Amino acid sequence: MSLLNIPTTENATGEVKEIYNEIEAAFGMVPNGISAWSAYPALLRNQWESIKVRLSKDQENQKLHAIIRYLASDENNCTYCVGFNGGMLMNYYGVTQEQLLEMQKNPSSAPLGEKNLALLLFAMKSIKSADDVNAEDIEHLKSLDVSEEEIFEIVHAASHMTVVNTLFKTFKVEQDV
Repeated sequence: MSLLNIPTTENATGEVKEIYNEIEAAFGMVPNGISAWSAYPALLRNQWESIKVRLSKDQENQKLHAIIRYLASDENNCTYCVGFNGGMLMNYYGVTQEQLLEMQKNPSSAPLGEKNLALLLFAMKSIKSADDVNAEDIEHLKSLDVSEEEIFEIVHAASHMTVVNTLFKTFKVEQDV
């Protein structure tokens, strides 16, 4: 049980209820990992807007972001996010359990195209050893037609998972049923 009193879809009011309605329309439910943000409604709105931006991207980009969330959460030992994103990868993107386990050991085995695999490996380097990122890393991405905006976005997405993982672990966000 979460350590915070998080509104349910039945008892939410005001802005939280409006956002929950949008989330339910998109997913058919409000996942615990999203409802946890309702403890601070302005951040719930911000998180939901960020999710909508990611959902507007093509399938391969959505898969890349799910893999980043999965691997970053594994790195941070966030059971909720590993389970949620692992389930998403299997159910929506056809990734097998064996592939998930292999990616944990070897991120370069991720089932992605060359450009997105390079972005994934860069994102993981940024959260594991940011001080080791160098100009050659950036130039390599640019040689694959990756823009600086994409580079910044991918590091933001990966590093944001540290925040998410910390919040969820601190407040004991439970797995969805």
